[in-house]
Amino acid sequence: MKKLLFAICALALAVPQLNAQTQQVQVTVTSNAPDGGVAITPLWVGFHDGSFDLFDPGAAASSGLALLAEEGNGADLTTEFTSAFSNGIASQIGSASGPPPIQPGQSASAIFNLDSSDNSFISYASMILPSSDYFVANGNPTQIDLSSIFGNNGSSISFDIGTQNVWDAGSEVNDFGTSPGNGLFPDLGLPAGGAGLGDDEGGTISLVTGDPYDGFLNSPSGADFSLVNFNDTQLYGNGIATVTITAVPEPTSLGVVALGLGGLFLRRRRS
Repeated sequence: MKKLLFAICALALAVPQLNAQTQQVQVTVTSNAPDGGVAITPLWVGFHDGSFDLFDPGAAASSGLALLAEEGNGADLTTEFTSAFSNGIASQIGSASGPPPIQPGQSASAIFNLDSSDNSFISYASMILPSSDYFVANGNPTQIDLSSIFGNNGSSISFDIGTQNVWDAGSEVNDFGTSPGNGLFPDLGLPAGGAGLGDDEGGTISLVTGDPYDGFLNSPSGADFSLVNFNDTQLYGNGIATVTITAVPEPTSLGVVALGLGGLFLRRRRS
């Protein structure tokens, strides 16, 4: 009997060790924009070991990031990510390939199973609507460290995106005539627009400052862009959206314990 109790205790102590390197997390992105404000395309996320550099200000955007910034499509960015880091996990939250976007008052969530040695950091990116190639993303690969929530079910971390740090990819000329998602803003009277139609700009990534839409081609005369001015700290005091990452229990953990204990009792009865 003592041997059985010792084995049970050993198994119970081993279970956390078996799961110490894994953690299931829920990622939720919630719009903070006011009614009539900007929307974002489904949030692209990539979990890595801190080695994936998504972008650098003043440098040209990669083809994958440019596609996301111009059309909201993260497919090529995921390919770049997995090619650079084979153990990474990447997806878009809300849709697999772009719109429908996350609009004011909306949120989207997804569950991921992470490994602490390979997926302790997160990079994110999303296109801003309306725009030709505006995006939000973190250029610092180690900025958001998830290690504090591994093995700590119920804990979470949150961060705001688009708090005066929206970027222009520099890959497409700013033109409402060729920007997608214009139909989401009927009060602005924007032209039809559309994805994949803009002229190449051949520029580099730069921070969007001041009035975001000043100088856009095909801008309707007299249109009031105040609600979509994401640099207005009164309207966007918490940024464009908030991302919350929460550690959730892995349902397999209890199953491992039950299976192990069942096997011990079976062996005890047979002996």
